Amino acid sequence: MRFLRHSSAQPLLTALALAVAGCGQHAGPIEAGKRPTLGLMTSLPIYWSSGDALARLAQKPAQTHWARAALEQSYRVEPLDTLAPTALDAADILILAQPRALSPLENVALDEWVRGGGRVLLFADPALVLESEYPLGDPRRPQESALLSPILRRWGLELTFDESQAPLRRVTQGDIVLDIAAAGAFERTEGEDAVCRLAAERVIAECAVGQGRVVAIADATLLEDTAGTPAGRKVLAALIARLRERAGDFSGSDEE
Repeated sequence: MRFLRHSSAQPLLTALALAVAGCGQHAGPIEAGKRPTLGLMTSLPIYWSSGDALARLAQKPAQTHWARAALEQSYRVEPLDTLAPTALDAADILILAQPRALSPLENVALDEWVRGGGRVLLFADPALVLESEYPLGDPRRPQESALLSPILRRWGLELTFDESQAPLRRVTQGDIVLDIAAAGAFERTEGEDAVCRLAAERVIAECAVGQGRVVAIADATLLEDTAGTPAGRKVLAALIARLRERAGDFSGSDEE
């Protein structure tokens, strides 16, 4: 069981990401042999690593996280413990969902992969809302605050956090509506060969990085809920769809 850090965030358990995204009708699962590979690195309980250490920690089968179930309808999901070049090269797209801090070698490998044409959907939350039942140091405990400054700087971004913000609020970008909690905000910096556009009150950043593309969300509330909603599934699909857009330069103007 997990507990809310903020009592005012209780509505998130029943309508987490009351998000509406016009992604069209769901076309149904893709045949297994035709699914592209999606690399997933996360500290959230979306898809625990199949490594022996974590397998031994499992006490009983858990309900499949909604995001994993949704992704597996269209992708062959590969959980990643490390961002080695070989693992990245095998992925068609990559999701980093509140990952642990990356090593210098992983930052280099990830940056080179994106600049060569890789596509990344990143959830980087400065303050997760749901309290973990696992103690500090337990590998099942989610990364409470995103520690991704080195790679964000390479991509022309800085993650900030305003402690005075309302604990719950809603942001939009076009037809995407996100309910967020204690979210961060992005600032643009000088990124080498990277151009970013900010939207949804700077909670969403879309960056052209070399030949690749990054869509970054300064909040992970959407994925903290393990049950999910149909609207949340549509939002996740819409965010991934952004990765398929042309990776060319943006004008640099923000869309609020």
